Amino acid sequence: MRLRMKPYILLSMTLACLAQGVTSWAVKMPAKWAFEPLREVAVPVGEGHPIDGFVRQRLAKAGLAQNETATPGALVRRLHFNLIGLPPEPEVIRSFEQNPTGKAYLKLVDELLASPLYGERWARHWLDVARYGESNGFEYNEPRRNAWPYRDWVIDAFNADMPYDEFARMQLVGDVLRPGAEGAAAVGFLVAGMHNTVLPANVVLKQQARADELGEMMGVVGQSFLGLTIQCARCHDHKVDPISTEEYYSFAAAFTGVRHGERNIEGANPKKMFTARAGKPAVMRVHLRGNAGTLGDEVPPGAVSAVRGMRPDLKLTSATPDAERRRAMAGWISHRDNPLFNRVIVNRVWHWHFGRGLVSTPSDFGATGTRPSHPELLDWLAGWFRYNGYQLKALHRLIVTSETYRQSARASATALQVDRDNRLLWRFSPRRVEGEVLRDSLLYVSNALNTRQGGPGFEDVKEIHFNAGRYYHPIFREGPEFDRRTVYRFSPRGGRDSLLDGFDCPDPSTTTPARAVTTTPLQALSLRNSPFVWRLAKRLAKRLEREAGKNTTAQVERAWLLCLGRSPDANEARAAIELVREHGLPALGRVLFNSGEFVVIE
Repeated sequence: MRLRMKPYILLSMTLACLAQGVTSWAVKMPAKWAFEPLREVAVPVGEGHPIDGFVRQRLAKAGLAQNETATPGALVRRLHFNLIGLPPEPEVIRSFEQNPTGKAYLKLVDELLASPLYGERWARHWLDVARYGESNGFEYNEPRRNAWPYRDWVIDAFNADMPYDEFARMQLVGDVLRPGAEGAAAVGFLVAGMHNTVLPANVVLKQQARADELGEMMGVVGQSFLGLTIQCARCHDHKVDPISTEEYYSFAAAFTGVRHGERNIEGANPKKMFTARAGKPAVMRVHLRGNAGTLGDEVPPGAVSAVRGMRPDLKLTSATPDAERRRAMAGWISHRDNPLFNRVIVNRVWHWHFGRGLVSTPSDFGATGTRPSHPELLDWLAGWFRYNGYQLKALHRLIVTSETYRQSARASATALQVDRDNRLLWRFSPRRVEGEVLRDSLLYVSNALNTRQGGPGFEDVKEIHFNAGRYYHPIFREGPEFDRRTVYRFSPRGGRDSLLDGFDCPDPSTTTPARAVTTTPLQALSLRNSPFVWRLAKRLAKRLEREAGKNTTAQVERAWLLCLGRSPDANEARAAIELVREHGLPALGRVLFNSGEFVVIE
């Protein structure tokens, strides 16, 4: 069934794009394509939505066409999981199925983007990139129970639709731009990674440990905002990208004043916050072969010369204080003419919607990364995003209103032979939900989800001391406090929940631009035997009895609607009724929790 979008809605969307002067951006792909400025490229005409024009043009060259539009029910579920990370209520699905118009679809999109649940969903994506964890790692692995203000700041920034260029600057120099609690929370990004608190007595080894810490920080700054593996030039010139060792140390010089630690924040809650502490920056010299004990020439703070259209000279010296260093670097990174800054974020958003970016290596736009599947579309989106004020919600709206996003997941034998991996976007690729979305959905459909937002996270781990170190052992805990969304889980490095770990939630010890997706027996075993799942299956049974009464047929119907967003067919209903009569309603809940439809977005 095709979604009926009235022609005037499509026309108004297209005209709005044309009115913004964003009909065209860069086309040519040189060898070092990502370093080149955005160039103009004409939007294919006659396709209605600009995104569809680029995609269909690419498909036509391969002799392929897009799928039909997904069913209204599939679209509603897809939107809910993508934008807020929770399944829709059956009544929402039914309402849209009765009136699947373009106007109704846009209304649903806007409602989801306005929901505070949106920030919780999309903050989790960014926290993966930011390698956010709540312990120091390494040998001592001390907890950071007051690091959560950074997590809350990210959630609030997404909900407020903070322009992305401001979002980036705040995480690099927010303590200078907005002194106080907000700025201090934002720069938690810089120190969200691991921190070795065991310092050697030897001066050179201590300097080497500091160089390692700075290298980790440069890695995440370069990859997150620029898609560059700048840290690979630490010991020698970058092997494949035009970044010299001198440029690495010049780039790092902008951040030599940053330290890990706690700050007392007046008026903030808590009074102490784990965040970046600004100190006196050290004079930076090139570390020959990465050795802190063998120093070369002094270098001032500066940027990367290979980025076309941008001056690497920040006009700073070794005497420039920390605040001015980071302010200058943040300005260079987020400058509207920086092509890497613009391309990388629109590709990330595309990746989070479709499961794969137009560039499938979202944190590596260099020579070792992949080339974009749709280079013209990537640059057009980057230009559109820049000229529309870096508004992420507007970018979401643009993407999810395209036919490319709204097409069905139906597989075509012909298309599979030509493009098995769906790089050309001839269908919407089905994908499994992330571990956090799975856990949150289990809580939601069983009516157990605690929607309290913000503040310190819930702890489902036991802190175990050995000598001076610690490790965190996952434990099963019950109560409303432990039924909050997973983004609020206290997440020490090493304290891996079995359900989340089984469904590929990443280790926060490193940045995760793209999550692994595995299929293992442990996933089925967790969904079948976990005490958490058993408890929620019983909660779902109580909800079904409350909402559907004592009639088994009505209970089965309601269970399908809540968990899968549709009614059961005759065979499913017959088997489910027999199961409930023999083993009870909780058994049905466990079966549905284990079904492919429950864990896969189509």
